[in-house]
Amino acid sequence: MGGKHFRKLHAISRISTIIIIVILVAVAAAAGVYYTSRPSKVTVNFYESLAPSEATFVNTVLIPQFESQNPNIIVKLVNLPTGQVPTEVEALVKGGNVGASLVGVDNLVVGELLYGNDLMNLTSIVSTMEPPGLIPSAVNMINYEKQVFGGTYFIPFRSNVPLVFYSKQALAHAGISAPPAAYSELLNDAAKLSAAGYSGPLMFQGHGGASTATELYQWMVQFGGNPFLLNDTGDVQTFQYLYNLSQYFNPDYIHGYWGSYVGLAKGTYQILDYQWPYVYGLLTNTTLGMNDSTLGVYAGPSGPVNGNHLLGGDVLVIPKGATDLPQVEAFANFLLGSQAQRETLLNLAWVAVNSQAYQNLPANFSAVGTALEEAISSGVFLRNPAPWIAEWNTIADNAWTAIIVNHAPYGEIKSILDNANQQLYNYLVTNYGSSVANQYEQNAFKPISV
Repeated sequence: MGGKHFRKLHAISRISTIIIIVILVAVAAAAGVYYTSRPSKVTVNFYESLAPSEATFVNTVLIPQFESQNPNIIVKLVNLPTGQVPTEVEALVKGGNVGASLVGVDNLVVGELLYGNDLMNLTSIVSTMEPPGLIPSAVNMINYEKQVFGGTYFIPFRSNVPLVFYSKQALAHAGISAPPAAYSELLNDAAKLSAAGYSGPLMFQGHGGASTATELYQWMVQFGGNPFLLNDTGDVQTFQYLYNLSQYFNPDYIHGYWGSYVGLAKGTYQILDYQWPYVYGLLTNTTLGMNDSTLGVYAGPSGPVNGNHLLGGDVLVIPKGATDLPQVEAFANFLLGSQAQRETLLNLAWVAVNSQAYQNLPANFSAVGTALEEAISSGVFLRNPAPWIAEWNTIADNAWTAIIVNHAPYGEIKSILDNANQQLYNYLVTNYGSSVANQYEQNAFKPISV
């Protein structure tokens, strides 16, 4: 009897407890309070292709700052080798494995992803992603993509302007009072350095691939050419000049690329042709030991037509099929915000796309800051983001190899470039149709002036 009584009381107690819980939930709901489980953290994968020093800064400074402001978001930097970002994005989209992803991709190859239908159209959310006060070149790029692609698929993120580095001691020893201001002076100064005992004083990015093609692109623009055509007057004159200049190239130029800079500190060569600004910090670190008294950096010499500089750098895109968009947008907003943009400007010499980052810069912004300001004031342009840039790179590199590396007869330069132009025309006919190929021949895909 006692056991039955106990079980009865226990049952009544359980029912009462349930009733109380139901009442509490009802009261909480009426008051607008809901008891839910704590939201789990979302991991945003940030795909980029950064130099080691840049990746370190992103991992140790930028990401911790963002995560401290957004405790429910984790950011993982996926640093890919040069040129691998488009391939990775394509694989993610095709495999249905995008997840929470934000991607920084070279503005030059973003066209490949657009034509591959791998990118999300950001038109409906771009107003919340892009910061107020974008610099004019960034605004022009967005307007260009709206006109050509019918929407906003990428937002400029970080810009880069190539600079020229040189040994102040070597130039002084050769009797050169200031770095060459024009290409005619560069040729003369190279001869003076050679006569002063410096064998192979110039380093050029001549190993082929994207680095050589990028450098050639700027040279051809400064000679008044449209690099995509490969054989207009300015393009031909560029190769003729480089043909004569190549006698002063350091023998290791055939291996030269974006990571070739150590030789300047070691005295292997005395002028390091166009390299990205972050090289300054590497040359002046404790290992290589150059400083403002030994290392010179400036915008570089002007071409016979202009001194315009290629505005390189990356844009932000979101792959099609991405999830957790609020968290992805939050990290994009942070990267484009004035704080992150200012820090990367001062520490990595990335040209900020957020105009607010330039307010009240320190007076001692360094020699790199002065060189960047000089380069930008000379005029900047963007490479046209045509989707066949990889094919152009290959054809331009083949022309470079034939003319400069293999040193074809000077009189054959024009015919080699005519053949290169025909190769690209044929490629466009086969892969994009005769209409696009004819637009190409009519100079439709020229550099974008900003």
